[in-house]
Amino acid sequence: MNFRLTAVLFGSIFVVGLALLIVSFTGGGKPPTDTILEELAGAKADQIDTVEFDREGGGKLKLVRDRAAKDKDRWDVVEPFKARADSGAVGEVVSALLKAKPAPFAQMPNLTNAKLQPAGLRVTLRQGDRASTVSLGDVTLGGKGVVFVTTSARPSRPMAVPRAALEPLFREANKSGLAADLAKGAGDFRSKTVFEAARGAGDDVIGVTLRARGKTLSLVQSPRGWKFVEPSGWGDADPAGDAAAAPGTFTGVRPLLGALTSLQALSAADFVESPTPQDLEKYGLNPNNPDRVEVRLTNKDKVETVAFVGKKEAAAPAPPAGPHGMTPPPASKWWVQVQGQPGVVRANAGDLSGLVSVVENPDPLRDRNLLTAEKARIDGLDLAGGAVKLRKLGGALGAWKLYGNPAAGDPQVASLTEVERVVNALTERRTVRSFPAGNEANFGPGAVTVKVWADGFEAADPKGDAKADPRAEPKEKGKPTTLVFGKVEGELVNVKRTLPEGQTDFFLLPVKVKVGAGGEVVDVLRAANEPRVDFLDKSLKSFASTAAAKLTVQGAANFDLDRDDKADEASAKGPVFRFAADARGAAGQQYKKGEQADVQVVQDLLDILATTQSVTRFVDEAPAPEKLAEYGLGTATKLRVTVGLKAEGDDKERVYEFGKETADPNFVYVQQRGRPAVFTLPKFIPDKFTSADLRNRAIFKVNPAEVARVEIVGWGDKLGAPSDLVLEKNKEGTWVAVKAPTPGYVADPAKVNAFVAALGTLQVRSYTGDAAMDPRHGLGDPKQVFVVTLANAAGGHHLHLRLGGPADPNGTTLYAFTGRVPDGKPIVTVDAAPFKAYKDGPAAFSR
Repeated sequence: MNFRLTAVLFGSIFVVGLALLIVSFTGGGKPPTDTILEELAGAKADQIDTVEFDREGGGKLKLVRDRAAKDKDRWDVVEPFKARADSGAVGEVVSALLKAKPAPFAQMPNLTNAKLQPAGLRVTLRQGDRASTVSLGDVTLGGKGVVFVTTSARPSRPMAVPRAALEPLFREANKSGLAADLAKGAGDFRSKTVFEAARGAGDDVIGVTLRARGKTLSLVQSPRGWKFVEPSGWGDADPAGDAAAAPGTFTGVRPLLGALTSLQALSAADFVESPTPQDLEKYGLNPNNPDRVEVRLTNKDKVETVAFVGKKEAAAPAPPAGPHGMTPPPASKWWVQVQGQPGVVRANAGDLSGLVSVVENPDPLRDRNLLTAEKARIDGLDLAGGAVKLRKLGGALGAWKLYGNPAAGDPQVASLTEVERVVNALTERRTVRSFPAGNEANFGPGAVTVKVWADGFEAADPKGDAKADPRAEPKEKGKPTTLVFGKVEGELVNVKRTLPEGQTDFFLLPVKVKVGAGGEVVDVLRAANEPRVDFLDKSLKSFASTAAAKLTVQGAANFDLDRDDKADEASAKGPVFRFAADARGAAGQQYKKGEQADVQVVQDLLDILATTQSVTRFVDEAPAPEKLAEYGLGTATKLRVTVGLKAEGDDKERVYEFGKETADPNFVYVQQRGRPAVFTLPKFIPDKFTSADLRNRAIFKVNPAEVARVEIVGWGDKLGAPSDLVLEKNKEGTWVAVKAPTPGYVADPAKVNAFVAALGTLQVRSYTGDAAMDPRHGLGDPKQVFVVTLANAAGGHHLHLRLGGPADPNGTTLYAFTGRVPDGKPIVTVDAAPFKAYKDGPAAFSR
């Protein structure tokens, strides 16, 4: 082996290794450690209990975690003063330092050039007896900005840490220089919130006391809401207040707490650490200022924060307009002093200008709601002194039902509209006008009692016993709020309210109350004393007219119709009905068994019942037989209409009984079988049945496929005398003229087919009642007569129709004669329009 070569090789390796070792301490290459706080490697942020900032030449900031506090993340400033710290800001610093790692840096400066000898700032984290310190020197800018540091584990080795990793230590992100100059100070770590005892816009607050001008306002939260402590005897306070209250006016506890708990500083510049007596007077925080408001907030953990609210800072200049020309309102700032905290705070807040006035006169905060229960929770009402019993099971989706009168069919579904009107009137916000002293004399004879339950009922058998009576009244599980409406004073009524726990209050309430967004006016006295019939469900048990299989009318009109689903006369206008027996119409019309009734008239009769889905008003919910007779019902029913249904089970008919006219002749008394209540409906409904003309108007039944011959006589006014046109189908089924008024006449098959089809849809416009022709009909006038005969291939007639002169001054109808009209009175009228072109001349049928 060549020993010289080996020596050279080992020497080269030694030199390269030495160079790499030097670089690791002074420049590029891999950093010497994975974390800058080596002594606390593996520690978690919630295990750190102390953070210390030491600046060269003096000045120490010490932050300590309060392990005894219920809030485990609570930090306090203990040096240079004692104050509550911003736990979030401290936590960011701790997390940043524990995660910070050195990064490669190509041109690592020495300790002096890195401003680390001496370092201007040292930051120490402690975990019990363990501690680690990082010294910070120069801070550079840019996308690859770094902070030059040394650590207590490696005090002589400069390292570079990405600036972004240590940004929580600095006030601003766009400056470079010495870390000691850029680092946050005590004010930056102070808690910006004034009322630490309150979180969530005051949701944790259970007590608030305000003092100003020698007066005290004190409120506490009870299980059922906010109550006044001072002034004493004032009862409940309104939690929400008036949504339309003027700015700076407090009418609810939550808006008051929201304004107070919104107080907070925005930056370290908002803290004045050592104000002079002159400063306190300037800020309105001097103790002898009568308008200084002392505020005490107590939270659920019984932690109390006391603060003093002074003057509002002079309005700042309006900020510049935004990109869309909108100028945001200037910030509202108030001077505040927090008891136990150093200095004073310039705090952002909502409008606190009404604090002093609400302490002097807390009346706007009084609860002006007659009922505070949520509408969805109300499940029981006793009205009119208990004469009306309404209950609801099944929560917000349950149905209200009437109880207490089995003779009327109770329990029965109540009218949701009427129940909601009462509930809305009783729960409408801020309807109470004033709070008079209690005077039982205002609640003598004539007073009306209302009881309201919220979550007050459960099923009679909550375990669901199959043997339990499903009609049993629900069981009361909670006490009601009782309202007594007494003496009326002008437009106001005295009300006495007794809460479930026994507390009694007295109010004056407007008799007329506007409810809801629409501003409906409800008379609360009438609502409190509303009769049972007003709560009956106004919906009628209806049906689909297409499901009708039978229609029977008895009384003032008598006929019985059966549906014929096999009839070839089925029309798009509705199903075919035939008379089940001979009958006679109101105007003397004769109907024979098996004869078809007019499709459209029957459909109209069914539709008017099917679409009448609610009563006009209820009159009597359980009348005695003699009372029914007074209404023209019961055994005295004037008209009974029965609709038989194509349905399975017991739901096979609807029966309507119509009685006498009411005091208003436009309405009649009515009952629907299945419920005893008497109600009213418009009189035109029964009138439709008593005056119905059921004669079938589709007299001219034509099957175009069976028509083989068309004979027409007419055109006397055009040709000088009536002429004949005879059209027949040839062997190919094409229409040809076998006789025509003029030589060479050629029929147009399409026109002939159209004429036959038109006859198939022809309807009687009216029945004249005339049995014989006379000159006014024009049916024998050679200049007007137009006779149509249709025959089949065997020579049998489908139709013989004779048209005459106009039946009205405008000529829109024509007299017609056909032997197929009922009653043996063959003179009718038909529409003139379908025949106009054909009566103008035989050319209407030719090519």
